[in-house]
Amino acid sequence: MNNHHLIFTMPLAQSPELIHGNLQLVYPDGQAIDYLATSGCADYQRPGDEWVRGKGPIPAGEYEIPTEGYWLDTRGVEGLFFHITPDPVISIHGMRAELGIHFDANMPGTAGCIGVVRQFGWRRLCDRLASIANLGIKSLPLTVKY
Repeated sequence: MNNHHLIFTMPLAQSPELIHGNLQLVYPDGQAIDYLATSGCADYQRPGDEWVRGKGPIPAGEYEIPTEGYWLDTRGVEGLFFHITPDPVISIHGMRAELGIHFDANMPGTAGCIGVVRQFGWRRLCDRLASIANLGIKSLPLTVKY
């Protein structure tokens, strides 16, 4: 049984500045490693903005990510991308699609993905996910809560 998991938390508020949150990788023994991360764009990180396509943060909920990413040249990602499922995410409030975890490249903020803010932290997260993949674990649960 896989007890590794990820938890993303971030305060939602009205702010012209980009709000940062925390992406936490939790190991089966309870050890947790935190990464500075964000989701959404400045001015689109308020409660309810989770359903603003291309600008708001990832909707709260339960997801899965693969332990092995793939390369995307897309501006703002330009590197490894760990595709979040289910895809799309649909509710009575709207639909979000093509979300993932990646380095927050170029302009600060994301189009709804979880972006790790610091390059060193991003490299360490990728290394840790690769180590978990080497254990034969194909995916991890991801909880998003605000």
